[in-house]
Amino acid sequence: MALPAAAPEPAAEPVVAPGLRLALSLLEEGVLTSRANRSCGSYVARAVPSAGAVYPYEFAVLVMENGLPTAFRIDTDRRTCARLAVGARVTAALDASHLSVPEDGGALMVTLTRPWLSMRKYGDRGYLYTQLDAGHAAGNLLLAAAGRGATGALRLRFPRESLSELLEAGENCREIHSATLVPAGAEGAEGAEGSDAAVDEAWTRWSVHDETDRELRGSTWRSWLESTCWDSVAAWPEHSGAPSLDSVPAPLTRIRSDRQLPDAQDGLGKPSEWSELIATRASSKAFTGEPVSAASVRQAVSALSTPLATDLPDASPLSATLVLRSTTDPEQDGVYRLRTGERQPGRLPSTDEVARACMQQRALAGASAVLLLHVPRTSLAGADSAAGAENLRELGFRCGALGQLLYLGANRAKVGVTAIGGFDTPLWRTLAGLPEDDEILYALLLGCPDDSGIKFDRLAMAHAQNER
Repeated sequence: MALPAAAPEPAAEPVVAPGLRLALSLLEEGVLTSRANRSCGSYVARAVPSAGAVYPYEFAVLVMENGLPTAFRIDTDRRTCARLAVGARVTAALDASHLSVPEDGGALMVTLTRPWLSMRKYGDRGYLYTQLDAGHAAGNLLLAAAGRGATGALRLRFPRESLSELLEAGENCREIHSATLVPAGAEGAEGAEGSDAAVDEAWTRWSVHDETDRELRGSTWRSWLESTCWDSVAAWPEHSGAPSLDSVPAPLTRIRSDRQLPDAQDGLGKPSEWSELIATRASSKAFTGEPVSAASVRQAVSALSTPLATDLPDASPLSATLVLRSTTDPEQDGVYRLRTGERQPGRLPSTDEVARACMQQRALAGASAVLLLHVPRTSLAGADSAAGAENLRELGFRCGALGQLLYLGANRAKVGVTAIGGFDTPLWRTLAGLPEDDEILYALLLGCPDDSGIKFDRLAMAHAQNER
């Protein structure tokens, strides 16, 4: 019942490597704190939503330090960086993973998931929530880099075993989710217009500890409960069967523009505006039930067409359906297939039906629109195989990153938004007229926000919160 004694704290060092400074400032902007609270130097809020406010992911950063490739494990809560390995070991792991570290001051940012944090609260479905949350965070890092004028590239299709061993991921119940290559052009004021000093100097609040000598670290401790949880997912493959070396900017889903859904291809707007949208986005606690304009919803949804540079194929089984049920333009209300622009016949869901479909969350019943991200169940078949496991990771990323884009689009359109992972799939399938063999992976609701509402999934603290 007692914890082992903590290992002696290594001496703190300042952050010196330019690539590490870049990565830490991007984490401050894209994942950790809001712009209003950056200057106070305290951990205040997250820049992305998370089921139950658990945030089941971590980061590692690989950069050039003193001319040598170096791997760091990042502790965002304590704002510390642990140097894990330097030189040949890092080079060998990168070569085996078909990855590289920019030598001009850029960074390779690795997102790792810790499924236990979500699964302890939500059971097996917490694994899906972990993928969705990681998709929000990784997609936001790409947007934060692009907002500074540099095009990062996110990789999901690469062999993970060597890099996982280097970062000691598996032995600590972590999975490597993705790797984001960020060039030096995203460093801030010197590399992009619109950056502010608070962002550029965010890394000054961080420190580095050397942990390259494993014998001095002490033993790694983890609970038997987490080990049991990990054993249930550790059999899934660590790599994709078909690694891709190319990353091409492309939308993660297709939205057709026609007379029924005009202006649906303007994306998220100018990259120079993204940093402010990231800093000020928020989840709505409830909806008042007052209708919002269809044009505002369309503007929010158009953010889904924003291209992100990934190594995922352009074709995807993922589809998006928009249910417009209570807008100030009733003639625009309807169920739309966003890939084809087709408007489905049939009646729209009532307020009571929305509440039922959202697991009786009455605070969400007044939503004016609902976006459903869904796939044919056959695309998830064979989850015990390499293809099935990789599909879930990739589909989870697509859904999470699209969810983050919708959050930012709603912020720009001044519309409330919230995402839920717990819903009545058969009922939503009926209400939205989806095929019987489709599985809904994510639901996001838009409407007039009611800040006096309550997010019920956060009333009871998650068991895993603060257990880092």
